Amino acid sequence: MSDDQTLALSGRQPATLFVISAPSLSRGALTRLEAAARAATPGPVRLIRLEGTEPSLVDALDAMRAEGHRRIRVQPFGVPFPEGLLTWLPGVMADWRTRGDNADTTLEMGPDPATDAGSLAAQATAALSRRARSVEATSPRLGKPGWADPPDFEFHLLVCTGPRCAVHGAASFTHLLKEELKEAGVFDRCLTTRTGCIYPCNRGPILALYPHGHWYRLPDRAAVRRFVADVLMAGGTADDLRFHTARAARTTPSQAPETTP
Repeated sequence: MSDDQTLALSGRQPATLFVISAPSLSRGALTRLEAAARAATPGPVRLIRLEGTEPSLVDALDAMRAEGHRRIRVQPFGVPFPEGLLTWLPGVMADWRTRGDNADTTLEMGPDPATDAGSLAAQATAALSRRARSVEATSPRLGKPGWADPPDFEFHLLVCTGPRCAVHGAASFTHLLKEELKEAGVFDRCLTTRTGCIYPCNRGPILALYPHGHWYRLPDRAAVRRFVADVLMAGGTADDLRFHTARAARTTPSQAPETTP
């Protein structure tokens, strides 16, 4: 065991859990961020993406405690870090300490990296020190030809990807859903769109089905499989999984407000 690990386990030096919020980050970029975090930090280090498939914030804290760490600093990493998450994270950390025997673990919340003007200036200086690339030889284009046309679909599935509902297992939900859609042979009938927060976060994993206007909580593979079979294939509503119907879907034609041409 290294000296840094000994200090961390003794409680004199915290282990550090870096958290980033970047839904579209590539695996290569994530690896570079983790390497930078490890190079700059004494003691044990982990890095997670709050929107990643695994581990979640809770999973990471559980793993670090299982390793023997009793003092953990949760450090937001990356600029900009969403301000909403900065206010949300401490409450989730406090909730984690109420579970099981976790109260013996001290959690600390690191500051917003964007509040350090010197660090931001250093990043800007480092970026400008590198050579820029000319676009003069690049062919003008605005994406693929099909990007101008809406796709053809029967069901529009809006899948919330958090990040707050990731604490409830939503991070892996999109991948699991697509697996079940393909297995059932209805993948091509569905337009599956990952969204940011659509509320309510603590009901996650959440899926909103349109044009029907029904919202579903699908917490595990069994629920997802039943949603696909009972709703998409059989035309039912799976009321025990459905927790909300949008106002527009509840409004009958006679109740709809008049519009002026």
